[in-house]
Amino acid sequence: MSQTPESSQNTERFSIGIDVGGTFTDLVCANERGEMRTEKLLSTPDNQALGVLHGIRQLAASYELGVADFLRRVSVIVHGTTVATNTMLEYKGAKTGLITSAGFRDTIEIRRNYKEAAFDIRLPAPHQIVPRRRRIGVTERIDYAGRIVKPLAEDEVRSAVDQLAEAGVESIAVCFLFSFLNPVHERRTRELIEERLPEIPISLSSEVLPQVREFERLSTTLVDAYVTPGLRHYLNSLEELLREEGFAGEVFIMQGNGGVVGVEEASQRGVHSLLSGPASGVVAGARLGQLSGFENVITVDMGGTSFDVCLVEEGQPKTGTDQWMSRYRVAVPFIDIHTIGAGGGSIAWVDDGGALRVGPESAGARPGPACYGFGGQEPTVTDADVVLGFIDPNAFLGGEMKLDRAAAEAAIASRVAEPLGMSVTEAAAGIYRLVNNGMGNSVRQVSLSKGYDPRDFALTAFGGAGSIHAAALTEDLGIRTVLVPKGTAPVLCALGDLLSDLRVSRVRSFYGRSSELDAAALARLCREMRSEAEGQLARQESHLLRQLARFSLEMRYLGQTHEVTVPAAGDLSEPGSAALAAAFERFHELHEQ
Repeated sequence: MSQTPESSQNTERFSIGIDVGGTFTDLVCANERGEMRTEKLLSTPDNQALGVLHGIRQLAASYELGVADFLRRVSVIVHGTTVATNTMLEYKGAKTGLITSAGFRDTIEIRRNYKEAAFDIRLPAPHQIVPRRRRIGVTERIDYAGRIVKPLAEDEVRSAVDQLAEAGVESIAVCFLFSFLNPVHERRTRELIEERLPEIPISLSSEVLPQVREFERLSTTLVDAYVTPGLRHYLNSLEELLREEGFAGEVFIMQGNGGVVGVEEASQRGVHSLLSGPASGVVAGARLGQLSGFENVITVDMGGTSFDVCLVEEGQPKTGTDQWMSRYRVAVPFIDIHTIGAGGGSIAWVDDGGALRVGPESAGARPGPACYGFGGQEPTVTDADVVLGFIDPNAFLGGEMKLDRAAAEAAIASRVAEPLGMSVTEAAAGIYRLVNNGMGNSVRQVSLSKGYDPRDFALTAFGGAGSIHAAALTEDLGIRTVLVPKGTAPVLCALGDLLSDLRVSRVRSFYGRSSELDAAALARLCREMRSEAEGQLARQESHLLRQLARFSLEMRYLGQTHEVTVPAAGDLSEPGSAALAAAFERFHELHEQ
């Protein structure tokens, strides 16, 4: 469900969108007339809040206002953060424990026997964010129909909680078999945990992901428990700092589904904040396409660390539940974004076989590319762009940061040109072509591999380096139209934060064959989901202008193991809705793509 924020009617005059990336922090400030000012500055990975506050101070100075006076005029701050994403990428999450059904504590390691590279015997097992010693099974059982087969052994739960408390856990995940059909055992377990550890965050699988498939539900719940405490600490600290500086408005947090929620909601379910930065860029890219007369666009966001691409059809970004994060399955609804390590800071190197490679390692904000002058020695895509003349060393960040062309040339010469026996210019051109090839393959991944011809789409390019590489991409792919938003392309994700609606996603499992489906039961379930979502959105009632509910179905042919997501063309919560029959027909079409 989504809502459209209503403009403030009080004396406050500004709204701020903030996107914190791996290399840069972007800010967009808009007044009530839609006039915007932007700031782009290097991120502070050790403490993202410092970069955010520094950017706000720069915005205040641009209006010739003190920070406190400026913040008193700000009604809304919408923030896209990489805290949850970085927690997974760096494996620096909370010390987490798991309570699960007896005999099933190793499900997270069995992983449906899935292996990313099936024939690579050297591929290590995934890092366990919850080691086996902190995964404890207890006696209980709910069957496939939601009936209690074995009552919950509460003494075993208390013993498990004592063990986890002694281990010093900072959060606990609870995942029982078939709890999505009957959550009574999980809810009672939470009560028992709270008796012993009242302050600790608890993630129940029946609330995080109440749908079928044990591994996906367990993995998603563990990720939520792992990232939530760190995200909660960051958001609470940031909000406290803003209040101390004079901010009296509301803070909203970008989610991976393309919508925003309040700080309280975001702090309760950290898993939804994964990939929030790229999602806001897709929202803005889709809106730009619509304003330019293109309902079908492919958005490409090339920042300092990564390259993110998404397909938008008929104005709606593609969504899905098949995301992996640091080799963990995350099955909550996300905008379907394909990401590779091909940003401006991606490092170019020569492998043992003498072949040129680019990424996935990045120089980040510090030390950054060699041309930044912060001590970086490795050549990057940005260094190649400087050498080739695509970036003016004297105009970087609006002239506020001067780049060192000589340092870029020296890094490329020592690490690439000399080992390959070519000139610096030839090596830089090779880096440029190679990263473009990788990005082109990503565009094909979201289009051709899924039955879409990229030539039928316009390309929306943004991010600090997106426009530099867009022309080469379109030439390779045969795309005829490129959209680059003037003035806001480098900070479009921050603008996307301001353009995003309040949105809540809900999922449920409902089994039935199309030939004998209980449509009334399905409509009843959809009404329950809608009511839950409306209840959560009601907490931000002052920001609601209108309400819209969208439904989708995940469908498959009998005997298949993976579903196709089918957006419904109408309201499935109404009995006898024609949208259900239309969805069946649409499924056959999508299955053939």
